[in-house]
Amino acid sequence: MGWLIGAGVLPLCIIAAWCILHRPLRIFYEDLHVDQARDAFRRRREHLEAEFITSLARFDRDEGLRWEDARWHDEVTWARDRQTRRFLALVGVHFEPEPFEPPQARRHATAVFEFHKGRWKADGKRLDQTRPDEAVGRNRRFEPVAAAHPNTRHVG
Repeated sequence: MGWLIGAGVLPLCIIAAWCILHRPLRIFYEDLHVDQARDAFRRRREHLEAEFITSLARFDRDEGLRWEDARWHDEVTWARDRQTRRFLALVGVHFEPEPFEPPQARRHATAVFEFHKGRWKADGKRLDQTRPDEAVGRNRRFEPVAAAHPNTRHVG
């Protein structure tokens, strides 16, 4: 009789442990690779930007040409997609006004780069008329990922 009770209690304990530990373990695992992903992005950034424009031009040639003339910002906003849990690099760009537009008509957008299975992907995903900080602040789909802390280890 005791083994029947044990056979019923053990699965319940396993399920309860899973429910309690699932989120903290997932967050810990996701954060393990964030620094490596950031370094990989910084090393390959120029190549990824070119790949982004190529991917975009495959779908819309005019849009690809427009993005070739874009001014890419240096800053990167790090985020995570709440739905897919993928790590993202959001890079702001701005476009110079057309010849007959007023100078204040400068348009902006955000290029979205996705880290998946240990590699950065540039699929031409973008957020038009949205800056990276706005994408993270207003868009419920993205959650911010804190910037890496500098290595404070001192050699004595």
